[in-house]
Amino acid sequence: MGIISITIRGSFVNREDKSFSAMHGGHTQAVAEAINYLSGEFLSDAIKQDHMLHEEGNRPDKGFGQKK
Repeated sequence: MGIISITIRGSFVNREDKSFSAMHGGHTQAVAEAINYLSGEFLSDAIKQDHMLHEEGNRPDKGFGQKK
């Protein structure tokens, strides 16, 4: 059975690595749990961090929300 591993590095506020195993509820459940983790509190923290950086005059090279 598969495992989805999420490794967080760098300036993210929440840098806790997470793993989601298909052993507990199947592959679909593991994907759903990973999406839930990323789209929940982690996304909320990232949005707050970007707003804080923007207020301080910092921004990514291509701007916020822009693809590579």
